[in-house]
Amino acid sequence: MTILEQLKQTWVSGQTNTPVLQQQIWDRAAERYGGLPIPDFETDAFLRELDRAIFLDKTMRILDIGCGSGVYSMALAPRVAQAVGVDISPNMIACANDRSQTLGLDNTQFQCLDWAGADIDALGFRGGFDVVFAHMTPAVADYNTFEKLCACSRGLCLMQSPARRRDMVQDEAFRLVGIDSREGQDGILQAFTYLWCMGCCPQLSYHDEVWDTRRTTEDMVAWCTNRAKLHKSLTEAQEKSIRDYVERQATGGMVLERTSTTRVTMLWRLSTYQK
Repeated sequence: MTILEQLKQTWVSGQTNTPVLQQQIWDRAAERYGGLPIPDFETDAFLRELDRAIFLDKTMRILDIGCGSGVYSMALAPRVAQAVGVDISPNMIACANDRSQTLGLDNTQFQCLDWAGADIDALGFRGGFDVVFAHMTPAVADYNTFEKLCACSRGLCLMQSPARRRDMVQDEAFRLVGIDSREGQDGILQAFTYLWCMGCCPQLSYHDEVWDTRRTTEDMVAWCTNRAKLHKSLTEAQEKSIRDYVERQATGGMVLERTSTTRVTMLWRLSTYQK
């Protein structure tokens, strides 16, 4: 058995990953993500890596997989012919469309789509984009979804993912119900192995980030509970243990979550792609 054949068997999502639950989680988060600032090429590490790798021009099409509220597609849209974003959450896509229209961006297209189940041939995506990327998204989490990302590009690909991540409140909530928060943080390693076997030489860069997020108590309970359910079914007692823990962290009805992470940006080129 080749390394690629082994990888196809072993690189699978560790989540139960039901599309309905994923949609519910990100629909609930859409209002918060919809208010994020649009990143710029001077201060955003991901866009700086992209800008160094390729000269964007008005002939190019880009594909943003797991685009969320579409801020990266909107950041790139003024430099390209078309920016296409796909995401599983209808509310995220609605936020992206509304904001894009407000900004007068007529070359963006946002589509509600479950990437795991997407037929890229029926969509006309195979080999249809000059730049394809997945930025901090669970949409690309296994062999199948990564292979489809590669297949859509006729040039440059990028993927940014946490190599190490610590969410203080969520991680402890996970621990209380027997979930290892580090599970699934090896996606970059698996993707690198895939590309190396395909004859590519991916470029890697790293940067550390720390940020705080404030959520209402109910929002944090729902966030931790639903994300835990992506990993396993929870009993009523386990759901109560998450609620009790989160409520103890609250001050004035709000919970502070501190996230620290090392983000890895991986960049590679595929002039041709064969399945």
